[in-house]
Amino acid sequence: MRDIGRDGRVLVVGMDGLRHDRLTRPGAHAPVLHGLMASGAHGTSLLPYGESDGQAGDGPSTSMAYTDSGPGWSSVLTGVWPDRHGVTGNDFAGADYTRYPDFLSRAAGARPGLRTAAVVSWPELVHRGALGPAVGRRVHHDGESDGYAAADELVARTAVRWLTEHDPDLVFVYFGATDEAGHATGPLSPAYDAALLAQDSHLGRLLAAVGARGSGERWTVLVTTDHGHLDAGGHGGDTRAEREVFVILAEPGAPGGTPLDTPRLVDIAPTVLDRLGIPVDPAWGWAGRVLPEPATSPTTPEK
Repeated sequence: MRDIGRDGRVLVVGMDGLRHDRLTRPGAHAPVLHGLMASGAHGTSLLPYGESDGQAGDGPSTSMAYTDSGPGWSSVLTGVWPDRHGVTGNDFAGADYTRYPDFLSRAAGARPGLRTAAVVSWPELVHRGALGPAVGRRVHHDGESDGYAAADELVARTAVRWLTEHDPDLVFVYFGATDEAGHATGPLSPAYDAALLAQDSHLGRLLAAVGARGSGERWTVLVTTDHGHLDAGGHGGDTRAEREVFVILAEPGAPGGTPLDTPRLVDIAPTVLDRLGIPVDPAWGWAGRVLPEPATSPTTPEK
């Protein structure tokens, strides 16, 4: 475990329903994300759950949860799979955030005075307790009622303001427009590309705000998604298109374009605490592992 002290800070950005193959294809509308992958490390894995529906012969033999946003973001935030955090669908029935709180709450509890903040466009993440009251700042803009394009813009503005005017140690940001477009017209559509480009632009503003901060700070940036989409749009089942997720990890001084070996959603939480210099308590029962710093031998970035 590295001890990097109070200069270690983390930004985690979630992009709902973002299919990895749509992100990495040549000419994809995501120059900022492509740059982040080229300067950092990234990899993919398959969710260990998905409701059996006959769509894939290589799906999980036991259905743990739907490949939906409730289970996905709960796995990201709590560091455990649905068999522990209890969320198997978007109704959040069975959630056990008391036993398995989000990583911002864990970090704040382990280090009193740590400045944590979360801003999201899916209100359920706050209303249902996935982001708990121990988080220092919790703001939600309502993508369900206002549309995710408008809500994501407000999310970006809020996060940039925090990063510019305040002094956060750990920030979680959620954008939802890609998932909304995937449901409406499918991930192969121009509307999906437009949503991806907008989120990519939001990410660029966040990175610019981080870059404008003091040189003594060491920021780790993690970008991930919760599930994929069928070609026609939609998710919840166990096809590869629905189960494949990715993690992008960027840190200062690391060689770019290096692979991460099957990074999983549950690896986000322990990696965040590692970069903050906070030991993970085995009593938390986390299922994830700390993602390593990018390898010393860079490879060609994935296209």
